[in-house]
Amino acid sequence: MHQVFSLRSLMVMLLTVLLAGCAATRSVMEWQDKAYSGKLNNILVIAAVDDNTMRHRVEDAYSEKFASMSLRATPGYTLIANDLPLSRETVETAIAGQHLDAVLVTRLLGVEEVEEYQPPGSIDYYRGYHRYYAHSMMVSSPGYYRKYKLLTLETNLYDTRTGKLVWSMQSESIDSSAPQKLIDEQIALTVARLQARGLLAPAA
Repeated sequence: MHQVFSLRSLMVMLLTVLLAGCAATRSVMEWQDKAYSGKLNNILVIAAVDDNTMRHRVEDAYSEKFASMSLRATPGYTLIANDLPLSRETVETAIAGQHLDAVLVTRLLGVEEVEEYQPPGSIDYYRGYHRYYAHSMMVSSPGYYRKYKLLTLETNLYDTRTGKLVWSMQSESIDSSAPQKLIDEQIALTVARLQARGLLAPAA
């Protein structure tokens, strides 16, 4: 009985680890202006959030990621003060004379409370490989309800020369107690999609 309990506990722990280790961010909608053929290497990054500390954190992380790819990037807060609204007018004023190729804007669209049922799982645990011990013991993990917050984000890329939208993505992220993990996943997803779309200049 003690062995059965230990195996069941191990299965629950493994399921927890697997869920925690999976990427919690995915693209759910994407659009691109097919007529646009620019290759971008000088980008202003803006996180349209009310929390200035979080804004700086996201913009710095994006800029560092682009810099690691030999692309130039500028955190929005260095050109647009925290107390200024992130409007078209303030952005256009900030980018004047900066020789920027594009403006990348990420904003939160909504938060949804989700309750999801995880059905029971089971495995056959073989106690030995010899034919005399080739009997198995069924071990099951109980079903349970999982509650979490689902964040919907929108990331838009604008060409500074024309002011037009050239790429847009909506993504979903499972909220967690580790905001840096979500920031890193969102940035990785955005960069991967921009590369796949051929919008970023190749590394020098």
